[in-house]
Formats: sequence, C-alpha cells, structure tokens
Amino acid sequence: MTSRTDSQKRAALLRQASEVLSGTGVVDTSLRSLAAQVGTSARMLIYYFGSQEQLILDILAHEQRQFVPDPEISTSLADLRAYILADWESITRGERRVGVRILEQVFGAACAQDSPYAAYTAQTLSQLIHNFEARLLAVGMPPDIAATRSVVGLTALQGFVMRYFTAEDPAAIDREFLRLVDDVLLAPF
Repeated sequence: MTSRTDSQKRAALLRQASEVLSGTGVVDTSLRSLAAQVGTSARMLIYYFGSQEQLILDILAHEQRQFVPDPEISTSLADLRAYILADWESITRGERRVGVRILEQVFGAACAQDSPYAAYTAQTLSQLIHNFEARLLAVGMPPDIAATRSVVGLTALQGFVMRYFTAEDPAAIDREFLRLVDDVLLAPF
C-alpha cells in the first residue's frame, strides 16, 4: 500500500468515524462497534490511529483545521455580534455541528480522573477563551471586563450547545443565546 493510499484511507476512516461518533456518542461506542459501522475492523482502526482515544483526538484536530476562525478581528461591536451569531449558527446547524457534538462529549469525558482528553481539553478551552478575549479587546472593552466575559462567554456557549442539542424546542435556546450575547457578552462596558 502506498503512502498516498494510506493517507486517503486514513482520511476516509476519519470522516466516517466522525459521522458515526456524532450520532452514537463517544462514550457509548466501542471500537468494535465503531469499526463495524464504518465498514472496517477494529484492527484496521488501531493500525491507522493507535487507539480509540487517538482516533477521537485526530477527528477533533481535523475539525479544527477545517474550521479555523477568521484571523481578522473587527473593531466594530456590530461586526462582533454578527460573528458570534454566525458562529452559533455554524455550531448548531452548520458544517461544524458534527465536530462540536464530539467536542462536547470529549470535554465531558476530560473531567474523569486521568482522562486521555484532559490535556487536549485544557489547551483547547484556553485557546478559545484567548481568541474571544482578543475579539472583545478589539472592540474597546477594558482588559479586566474582556477577560471575565471571555470566560463567561465560552462557559455559557458550552452549556447552550448542550441545551440546543437536547432541547425539545431549539428555537427557545436560540432566543436565550441571543439574550446572552446582547445582555451579557456585549452589554455596555
């Protein structure tokens, strides 16, 4: 098997596993079950990824590369609001939905003692907070307020995402999220 073929096979397995895990759940899906649903063997998944945990981390790394936030940071509150709402749309209904479902499960699993996901989760949360804080600073928010609101914003986003994916009325969660953005995150400072 050539390196190119290996690379293509690995990428296909990553895509397929991502789809399966977003529907079945990271915690509730064994490697054998995942392999069967993807149409391969557990041995083949181990060959390409080393472990189920590494496969999941590779899925998340792939998702992050695919959806790298726009490096442009606006100095306009209106632009920041539009960015936040577009991000919410992408997370809940757009292309990022699959990866975010897996990400939220990994964040939860990272809370277990000696979790293989703890370092990844800590690093990812830190980067997300830093990125949002930079956006808040760019619109003129004082540093101490920006630091607090970036942590509150990311923490609230996680909760809203979980509520959205489990709610009987997702539109109600959309309305609540909008209130969070307008009344808390972007409230006058």
